[in-house]
Amino acid sequence: MRKRLGDILQDQGLITEQQLASALEEQLNTGDRLGQALIKLGLVTPNQVADALSEHLGIERVDFARRYLAPEIVDLVPPSTIVSQHVLPLEIEDGFLVVAMGDPLNINVIDDLQRLTGKIIKPLIATEEEIDDAFQRTRNLAQSAREVFDRYQAEEKEQEEEQQQFLGDAPGVKLANMILEQAIKQRASDVHLEPHAEGMRVRYRVDGILRDIMEIPRHLQSDVVSRVKIMANLDITERRKPQDGRIQMDLEEQEVDMRISSLPTVYGEKIVARVLHKSSNLLELEDFGFSPANLEKIERMLRLSQGLILVTGPTGSGKSTTLYAFLNRLNSPEKNIVTVEDPVEYRLAGVNQVQVNPRADLTFSTGLRTVLRQDPDVIMVGEIRDEETGEIAVRSALTGHLVLSTLHTNSAVATITRLLNMNLQSYILSSTIIGVVAQRLVRTICPDCKVAEPLTDPLMLRFIRSLHLEPPETVYRGKGCPLCKNTGYRGRTIVEEVLLFNRDLRKAVEQNVGEGELWDLALESGLVTLQVAAVRKLAAGITTADEIIRTVYSVDMEGDVS
Repeated sequence: MRKRLGDILQDQGLITEQQLASALEEQLNTGDRLGQALIKLGLVTPNQVADALSEHLGIERVDFARRYLAPEIVDLVPPSTIVSQHVLPLEIEDGFLVVAMGDPLNINVIDDLQRLTGKIIKPLIATEEEIDDAFQRTRNLAQSAREVFDRYQAEEKEQEEEQQQFLGDAPGVKLANMILEQAIKQRASDVHLEPHAEGMRVRYRVDGILRDIMEIPRHLQSDVVSRVKIMANLDITERRKPQDGRIQMDLEEQEVDMRISSLPTVYGEKIVARVLHKSSNLLELEDFGFSPANLEKIERMLRLSQGLILVTGPTGSGKSTTLYAFLNRLNSPEKNIVTVEDPVEYRLAGVNQVQVNPRADLTFSTGLRTVLRQDPDVIMVGEIRDEETGEIAVRSALTGHLVLSTLHTNSAVATITRLLNMNLQSYILSSTIIGVVAQRLVRTICPDCKVAEPLTDPLMLRFIRSLHLEPPETVYRGKGCPLCKNTGYRGRTIVEEVLLFNRDLRKAVEQNVGEGELWDLALESGLVTLQVAAVRKLAAGITTADEIIRTVYSVDMEGDVS
């Protein structure tokens, strides 16, 4: 015999017999269901009642975190009904419309849903709060934007629109705020507002990949751009020159900096916002994904008091974030740390950060010269872009400073060749370089929809064998779920090679040997290449073959990496 709801709650130790009697009395007086009476009296929570009802009625309990809510299914029921009756369509299963309900025994609501949808209803159990939260998540940016567009079109007078342009409730203002807030919620690293002939395209870069989000009609384009420029303290009357600015936002207890760049195009101003989360836990080296052996090498580098440490890789490989993590590790009251950056991305307490300003003749090279007169212990140069900056950075390392910087090269060994090609003297380089970290960022597989599959891609198999590695029989991918926005990926991790200089490498650099010989010495010293590190993360189920092909694969590498 099926247990009653009150008995289940008693068996679980959630209520006493006396409390049940009080709830039953309340039920007689109000006409509420027993669960509602218990919640009103504060004896149990809605979640506890939902769990007990699921057991009592034998109806499935909804786990929204593991369900993908397709907009076309949710749209089967009017929003007013969803909000007022606390119901939410989930899926169509064998001809039935599966619906999450706060009260799955409410026959009247079930009948209404059947009339509205023309389908037989299969109820599942969820709390009213869970249903409301899930429904709000389905109201994605494009749907919310449509409401803004409709409101704009309902405006009758052009003069009134102009007066409202920069007020907090103007459509363009609301839309711009919505775009930036959604970017933060969706963990985007960049927001692109790209004008074209018909309007403006909005794209987010999430986990290194650009995704189309929505289209802004042409009549709202200038309002949205103006709003972003006002927030970034840019000149809204200047549309012919590039501008740079910064926005600070607080959203859901997150403190976020946005670096704003405007660029004139033939269809209007293109805006790009770089989203920088200021949380200090983003700068902990242990969370970056370095292998234990490479993390130990990096720790050894950072323990030294003088020399040059370089982080290399293409644009978007996380070089600056890695440098900030190094500074975060070195930062202490006993050290004077000064940086010269373009731009300053993260602001670190206790670190003296200098923003490059060419208009004021404050370049990397001039700034670095001035920094040397500021009694620094640690110097960070955002990037070595030319021979002059490289020369000053190397000589700073030679004269007793620990210098950190970045360079655009494809590997740790190629960094040495690049510096020598800048006409930096080989004997000085050999004396100053501590080590080089070359890195890429790869997307990590979503742990909630991770599935195993055999490795059959002939390109990937050939590439792995060219590295003299045995291909793994089984690899993993994400099949897509609500938690990863149906992409199969959630988050990114580092793939790195760390070249810690030893006596043989220093001697080879001093003698200006070729890159091939440097590679041989680096591999003999224990260097694990980017390609091998990536394959290890593939075999460990951290990333996918597609990500390796996208980030570290090259036809030139096949057969050349040993």
